[in-house]
Amino acid sequence: MGIARELFERSVIFGAGGGGDVVSAYVLCELLRSTYGIRECLPGAVLWERWVVDPYPGPVPRHLVRGARVGRCVYVNPGTYVLRSGRVVRPTASAVADVAGVEVPAATLEYGALGVRRCFEELAAEGWRVALVDVGGDVLARGGEEGLWSPLADSLSLAAASEVGAPLVVLAPGADGELSPDYVVSRVAEVQAVGGLYGVVGLWVDLVEVYERVLPRVASEASRVPYAALRGWVSGVAMRGGSRRAYVGPLSLVGFALSSRALAEVSPLARAVAGSRSLAEAWRALNSMGVVTELDLEVELAKLVGCGREASGEDYLRAREVARRRVSRSP
Repeated sequence: MGIARELFERSVIFGAGGGGDVVSAYVLCELLRSTYGIRECLPGAVLWERWVVDPYPGPVPRHLVRGARVGRCVYVNPGTYVLRSGRVVRPTASAVADVAGVEVPAATLEYGALGVRRCFEELAAEGWRVALVDVGGDVLARGGEEGLWSPLADSLSLAAASEVGAPLVVLAPGADGELSPDYVVSRVAEVQAVGGLYGVVGLWVDLVEVYERVLPRVASEASRVPYAALRGWVSGVAMRGGSRRAYVGPLSLVGFALSSRALAEVSPLARAVAGSRSLAEAWRALNSMGVVTELDLEVELAKLVGCGREASGEDYLRAREVARRRVSRSP
């Protein structure tokens, strides 16, 4: 129990990959309390909702956030909302704040890895540790993987976390339908080989009740996968309108606790965005490597279906293909 308390006592666990991961951050906090005796743990968020929640391209900048305390982090409460071209969007972190009865610290991405790090440092100055959770494992990507859809938020979160020495939990390999479970585990083994694996955490069936408090109030797809596994579902599940399929099975209940510094050493993507001072700088850095990001996808979706409109699975696939062609032609 000693290492778990050293890593996670009085911690804010940020969902690394975007808005939906805050659900798993909340569940992980509850697991750490019940199983490891952690007394203080808060879920944290990265304010980038997926198109199904926020059908406008790009992460949420802080100037669009309403009803929240703002410092270097944005502190989301149950009444927090976002204004997108006159449309009210409720971030997933707001629903989690309501269920958990806490303010949810959130990082915004307009200032790149530097802005995320400053949010982490603000929390550290108040006596909090910082940790990350990534559902699915795409934070482990190198950049050239065929199934990779959304590396930008993960890379920025990892780059900032590595600078402050935060641990990272990769939960439910394959749950987001991007990288396969086998590939995720192989990348975990690479981190283990350089001394970066702290251990493994597992989800128990008593967490079904925790999931059922929050899942009816949010639209996160990947965070539903561990819940489905806890309920006995063993199969694939369609995501993003059927544009990809996610693994559901025993590995969906496993989380690998890693050193973010060790992972960053073997992550070309985190190295590429390290020190970035704007989202645009980080975006260009990944595009220059030939990597298509979730921002590329959302820009093309906006062109294809229009801002504020729903997208089908076919729309996702078409937008991704257009983004791939554009990025491949970039100098």
